[in-house]
Amino acid sequence: MSNNNNKRRYHVPQTQPDTVFRILCPAAKSDSLLSLSGDGVKILIDDFAGDVTSSDDRIVVIISEESAAQLALIRVFERMVEKDNNNNEENNKKSVGCRLVAPSYQVGCVLGRGGKIIEKIRLESGAQVRILPKDHSPIPPPPGDEFIQVFFLS
Repeated sequence: MSNNNNKRRYHVPQTQPDTVFRILCPAAKSDSLLSLSGDGVKILIDDFAGDVTSSDDRIVVIISEESAAQLALIRVFERMVEKDNNNNEENNKKSVGCRLVAPSYQVGCVLGRGGKIIEKIRLESGAQVRILPKDHSPIPPPPGDEFIQVFFLS
C-alpha cells in the first residue's frame, strides 16, 4: 500500500533571483547612498579594505530584482557624479568614471571572445571600458574579484 495520497505537495512560486551590482565608492560619498534603499532595493556598504589602511574606498552593494537594481545602480552613480561635479566645477573637469566590482570568473563574459563584447560596449556607450589588471589597480580588489573601470569623457 502506497502512502502517496498522504504526501502534501507544496507549490513553490518561481521568483527571479536577485540581481547584485557592486560599485567602488569613496567613503566620503558612501554614507549618502544608503538613503536610496527602499521599494525592494537593498543598498549596503562593505568596508572591504580592512587590511589596506591607505584605502578610503567602500563597495556599495545593490540588491534587487533586475530592473530595480539597474535603476538603483544608475541612481547611485548619479549621486556619486553629482558630488564630483560639485567638487569639479572650479576645475572644469568634464569626465566621470566608476569601478564596478565583478567576480573574476565573470570578467571573461564582459571581454567576450577576442574582446568583441567589451568593444561593442565601448562603441555603443562611448565609454572607455577596461578590466584593471590586479597588479595595476590603485588598490587591490577583494579576493576572487576584479575591477571593471568605466570612464566617460564629455
